[in-house]
Amino acid sequence: MKYTNILLFSILFFFYLLPGNTMAQVQGCDDIPVETKLSQPSSGKGNGKIEFVFSEKARSYKIYLINKDPQDAKSPLKGLEVRNLKVGFYDFVIVDDRGCTKQLTVTLKEN
Repeated sequence: MKYTNILLFSILFFFYLLPGNTMAQVQGCDDIPVETKLSQPSSGKGNGKIEFVFSEKARSYKIYLINKDPQDAKSPLKGLEVRNLKVGFYDFVIVDDRGCTKQLTVTLKEN
């Protein structure tokens, strides 16, 4: 049931982010070129890190972590990385300055 709620929330949040709530991707959108750099957490600790690196530096991006805490999903990250993470799956929605979106799941494994 927990994963069903997360999936439903993720889908609804994704459509909410689109300009005008139109349920369609903005015209002319290509894949957002992003790479993740991971620091795997130590056994039983919450010291993992995910860093986002964008190849198109001229664009601005908003990154939303949508499955850790419902409050986190309402506001974009304050930078290009998330720290203090435990082992697990983390779902993100990235929105660029044109309104293009990308959903990304990152897995942290025990170090």
